[in-house]
Amino acid sequence: MADAVNDGEMHIDDDKALAIEATEVVKEIAYAVKFVQISTALPSDKNLIYINITTKENRSICVELSLQGFRVVGSHFNEVNPQCFSQYYETIYSLLDSQSLEYRSTFFETLSKKLLNLRRHSDEDTSDDQMDTK
Repeated sequence: MADAVNDGEMHIDDDKALAIEATEVVKEIAYAVKFVQISTALPSDKNLIYINITTKENRSICVELSLQGFRVVGSHFNEVNPQCFSQYYETIYSLLDSQSLEYRSTFFETLSKKLLNLRRHSDEDTSDDQMDTK
């Protein structure tokens, strides 16, 4: 089924929504983990996708993305082991925050750098405006 356009808004086909979210997750967390990839070895469908992650601590986990959220399901790539099942997390960020101290450090370090850059640009814009008014 193709994407539908209604009232000027684009709606993503429900069959593709989870796959799109998984692809975005891989892009968004790549800076804060050693490795991340959607599993090609485990079955996936419109309701379930698996993501393999190696944390900065060199810990491998297999994460399930479903309509319930994100949860760890294995301690090795492409592994679904009920003994490893964690609680569901609403976001990949909260899951990683619970699984990796280095993720948390990297996240805050990256956020701090971005905020400093914003402040620098804001200060530059302010000084440019002051020069223009003189």
